[in-house]
Amino acid sequence: MPHITLEQWRSLIAVVDAGGYAQAAVSLHKSQSAVTYAVQKIESQLGVNAFDIQGRKAVLTPTGQMLYRRALALLDEANKLERAAHALSAGWEAEITVVAEVLFPSRLLLACLERFGQESPGTRLELVESVLGGTADALLQQQVDIVISPQLPVGFMGDLLMRIRLRAVAHCDHPLHHLVNRGEINDWEIMG
Repeated sequence: MPHITLEQWRSLIAVVDAGGYAQAAVSLHKSQSAVTYAVQKIESQLGVNAFDIQGRKAVLTPTGQMLYRRALALLDEANKLERAAHALSAGWEAEITVVAEVLFPSRLLLACLERFGQESPGTRLELVESVLGGTADALLQQQVDIVISPQLPVGFMGDLLMRIRLRAVAHCDHPLHHLVNRGEINDWEIMG
């Protein structure tokens, strides 16, 4: 179990960022002695010197440079953890799986996912592309949270997002063209 608090790491970072103990105390709204004590506590707990005092300036030792970098990462991770917890308490899921039919325009889907990521950065999104009915199968097998599908499976509710017009195309030598030319099927049957 760690013996050094986040507040002590915050003091070490502030001394480096502000350029000294007095300036760090001002930025943290603490007394200089409280900031000095926090940094000394880190040094005594770890048995290292984080700073060398040169004149009136505190300069990081090589060990102090490593501690500073790791303390930045630690505080960043602690902040991310708190944001994720707040997001969960506000009703956001920790992870959402989206299955989208490949026919859905990718630029629209990516724009929506980007916007969602900005609104809920703590939620992990997994995007799966499907082809020819795979979206409904994933929904029926309960492997997914959200489905973007050309068909609404029976027993599920959904909203129409958009209409997409499909046009079947084939090489001029394809057998379908020969059937059309002989009048066996018409254009509408091919197109629709």
